[in-house]
Amino acid sequence: MRVESADNSNPQPMITVFQSAPVHKPLWQTHCLNSVRQWCAQHEYNYQFLGDELFGRVPQALRSKLAGRTPIIADLARLSLLKEHLESMGGTVLWLDADTLIVNRSWKPDAAASVCFGEEYWLDRDSQGRLKVFKQPHNAFMLFSQGNAVLPFLHQVAHSIIERADPTAISPQMIGPKLLKALHSLAEFPLCPQAGALSPSLALDLVQGGGTTVEAFKVADRPTPCLWNLCGSLAFEDNHEQHLLELTKAPAMFDLLSQ
Repeated sequence: MRVESADNSNPQPMITVFQSAPVHKPLWQTHCLNSVRQWCAQHEYNYQFLGDELFGRVPQALRSKLAGRTPIIADLARLSLLKEHLESMGGTVLWLDADTLIVNRSWKPDAAASVCFGEEYWLDRDSQGRLKVFKQPHNAFMLFSQGNAVLPFLHQVAHSIIERADPTAISPQMIGPKLLKALHSLAEFPLCPQAGALSPSLALDLVQGGGTTVEAFKVADRPTPCLWNLCGSLAFEDNHEQHLLELTKAPAMFDLLSQ
C-alpha cells in the first residue's frame, strides 16, 4: 500500500508506526500514547499497538534466560517485529517508545530515509550543579525502510549477544542504547534531532518556566524537537513523574525552547 502525493507524481511509502505498553500505566504515559495516535491519524499513518503479545516474538529460550528483565526482552522483540513487518509488508516502519510525546503534530519523518534514529541533546547537572551536555543517538525513535541493511544487522547482533552472554553479566541497556551508541561511533548512523530526549533537569526547568538547561538548549541553536522521549525509566527520580504529568497535560511548556 502506498500514499500518493498531491500531484500523484511522487509516491511515498506507507509509514507504519508501532508502539507497545502494559495495560496498567501512569496517566502521563497515556497522554503520550494519545498524542502519537492523534499524530498518526492526522497524517494517515498506519498505527499498530501491541501489549504483552509483543514478547512472543522472542524465542522461549531467550525469554527464560532473560526472566525478570522485560526491557531487554522488549529490545529483542521490537527488532523482530519491525524486521518481520518490512519483510512481509514493505514500506517504512517507525518505532516510538510508549513514553514519547508529540509536541508538533505538523512534523513528518522522512519516509524515503533508509534508516534513522533519534538524537538526544542531554542536558543535566553534576553533583556540584555544573551543567553537563551529551549528544548521542537513542532508540526510542527508530525508522527503517524496506531493503535497509541496518535492521537485519541489529537484529542478528542483538540476538547473538544475548545468546552468548553470561546471564549474570547482562546489563539493562546491553542491546539497546549501549549497543546503538557503540555502533554509531563506528558507523555514524543518520540521526533525527527532531526526535529528542528529555532529561529530568530540563523537565524541571520547563515546568518552572525557565532555567539554565533551557537557556543552554537555546544557545546551542539546535532544531527544536517535535517529539520527545520522556525517559520514563527515570520517572521515580525526585519529582520527575509529577513534572512529566504536568508537561504531558500542557505540552505548550515546550515552546520555551523556541522562544
